[in-house]
Amino acid sequence: MKNKLLSLLTVGILSLSTQQVFAEYCEVINSSASLEPISSLNVASLGETMVTGGLKCSGFNLISLGSYAMIRYVAENIPINLTHENGKNIARISIKDKDRGTISTGTDIRKDFLDFSFITGSAEEPVPFYVQVNETTNLKPGVYKASIRLRWYYAIPRLFGLGHHKSPGLNVGFTWPFTELNISKWGSGAPSTINITLTVTEDCNINAQNINFGKAPLVSKFNPVTGTVQITCSAETPYSVGLSDGQNFDQTRRMLNTTGSGYLPYEIYKRTTTNRWGHLGTERWASADATFNPSIYDGSAAQGYAYTAKIIDDGSNPSVVGTYKDTLTIEVAF
Repeated sequence: MKNKLLSLLTVGILSLSTQQVFAEYCEVINSSASLEPISSLNVASLGETMVTGGLKCSGFNLISLGSYAMIRYVAENIPINLTHENGKNIARISIKDKDRGTISTGTDIRKDFLDFSFITGSAEEPVPFYVQVNETTNLKPGVYKASIRLRWYYAIPRLFGLGHHKSPGLNVGFTWPFTELNISKWGSGAPSTINITLTVTEDCNINAQNINFGKAPLVSKFNPVTGTVQITCSAETPYSVGLSDGQNFDQTRRMLNTTGSGYLPYEIYKRTTTNRWGHLGTERWASADATFNPSIYDGSAAQGYAYTAKIIDDGSNPSVVGTYKDTLTIEVAF
């Protein structure tokens, strides 16, 4: 009978420990958060990113039922910008708490056991914050960084109510219900840092129209075609533009008859010159030499590259009737 009673009593203790779990410890942690790499042209679409760090505690599933708990944090440094690795360019940001309220340097948040909703998800997860990037225009590519610095004060009940797990120097009274009034001394608290990194990648928008030589009875009757390629790239980012040799290159660019029965040579030149626009060496086109808006790298102005396309009539071209085509690739290098 004693053995049976001991068995029942043991089960009862196990049941209590699994159903009534209080916080056993808290720790203040430093962390790093990387916002997803994003094109310089798409920074405005980044939106909010959750970052975690600072205070992490175990338990909390019965805090809302009246446990004697208190958490406070003071924002010692809340950045308003991420700074580029060059030390000059910035990306404007705002930092928000779990409820999407904007916090700033000096913000003092205090939560007692009646208001622990600012801790989300598993009790093992650190307190969440959100980073909002507030840029609507192009940014210079590169790595941008900043740090959030917080100081934490906490009094969390130990298992079975055996005192509190406290931040350094914090003094707690023993009256009930437990609120901020029970804290006679906050102490020095515990500091934490959340390092934030944003990587902005190079990108371009290219606007190019198809080249159409039209129709002619003889190769010699085709007229040159002029056009302009417009390119907008990342802010403060010079680049060069190459034009591929096409799909049928043989000493010159060639269009292939759609029936597969012959080629028609052609070339593309910079502006109205005889300087070939290609993809290697000096045949590439530097953005500093663009026809329109050369060397303007504000991220919004498009550079224009005016070209002339000509059918090459060397007397040896086939006179096969049909449609001739080729495909070229515009390639930008930073």
